[in-house]
Amino acid sequence: MKIVAVAVAVAVRGAKIAIKPLILGLALGLSATGPLLAQLHLHGDVNPLVRITRAQRVMDLPHRFVTIEGRRQGSSVGMFFATALEYRPGRDSLTLELREAYAEVYTGLGDWRFGKQIITWGAADGNNPTDNISPYDFYYLFLPGASRKMGTLAASANLYLGSLNLTAVMVPLFRPNRIPLNEPDFPIFGASGSPFGNLPVGEIPVERELGNSEVALRIGLPLSRVDLSLSYFSGHDRMFTPIPWINPISSMMIPDSITLHYLSTQVIGGDLVTFIGGFAVRAEAAYFMTEDDEGILPFIRNPYWQYVLQLDYSGGQATYMAQYLGTYITKLDGDDIYYPLGTITEDDNERDNLPPKLGMPFAAIAQNAVMITASRDFSDGRYSVRGQTLYDLDHGGYMLGGQVTVGLEEAFDIEVGLTMLGGDEESRLYAMRDFSHLSLALKYSF
Repeated sequence: MKIVAVAVAVAVRGAKIAIKPLILGLALGLSATGPLLAQLHLHGDVNPLVRITRAQRVMDLPHRFVTIEGRRQGSSVGMFFATALEYRPGRDSLTLELREAYAEVYTGLGDWRFGKQIITWGAADGNNPTDNISPYDFYYLFLPGASRKMGTLAASANLYLGSLNLTAVMVPLFRPNRIPLNEPDFPIFGASGSPFGNLPVGEIPVERELGNSEVALRIGLPLSRVDLSLSYFSGHDRMFTPIPWINPISSMMIPDSITLHYLSTQVIGGDLVTFIGGFAVRAEAAYFMTEDDEGILPFIRNPYWQYVLQLDYSGGQATYMAQYLGTYITKLDGDDIYYPLGTITEDDNERDNLPPKLGMPFAAIAQNAVMITASRDFSDGRYSVRGQTLYDLDHGGYMLGGQVTVGLEEAFDIEVGLTMLGGDEESRLYAMRDFSHLSLALKYSF
């Protein structure tokens, strides 16, 4: 009860902090764009949230305190935007994020979108090897669907060619994943919070030029009992690859300095959906080819596979889903790395300790795993219960989570959740055990 009381107090305090700037921002926006907003269909939510750690202190991680979406639908042209106000309790700070803002043109051939977009591909729920266009925000890793992705400037087309559905995307400017570094409350790289220790680190960004534009194609083919899609992506890794500095004279790698590279990558993938009785069967796989022409750069998987097999069932007021997530590395470049002070062998540079740079987000913490989720509504949806578990098949780590939602009024909900991580010490999920927490949220939807 003490923890819940603290959670309520902090949630209310967060609401008071955010309401004043929110009201001011909305007032200024409405006065400047009143005629346009009058034609928009707006909806969103206000969601003060507090998370209490095992040490009974408030978790200092960002969350989206307010989200607003708007759509203007015309006969041939539409507009859409999605924005979020992010609050961080430890810093008492608010950040306004424009998640999406694009125009959509409707033609007889198909639909065209131009602007900042969140693009999702794949047949499985949440873990998609073929979904590589929009980057992930790892601060929101455990949220569903597009909520954990970030928008990117793109031009996309969804074309209908008889029974075929062709999707084409062009991204002119690269954007990487948002990775929590040096975050004690989210130690995705272990207790140190950083994979590099105290070594000097420099980032090598992707140059903003036409030759570095990213492109993707997806063809959907509905068959009699199977929906099949094939896809291709040419772009860059969303996560960095650390590479020791190479002396240009001796061509020797120096371990005392590291640069972070976003390497070029090509991905060929496919997914399918079919139904057996009341069950949906979903399968998805992708083949990743990272650029390393000489095959000597360390810490690069080149190439590798990711795949997922999912079985789900919905009936009455309940939904159940089970996934098997897999990663298979066909080659690890630079297995033996020679330094002036010694050699790093393949045993030191374990294959399963290198997180993938693209594809399924959970593969960054558990590359071969089983995930199971279940949810059920009661009293016509006024109450709902949801549970989720992730088990690392390689190292025995686990994540357990659950949430209870109670509808107080028509637009008000209260959500109480619990997340626990642990297992064997070799698992990255065990290293993230400080992320275990109790959460309490008050949600108003409009």
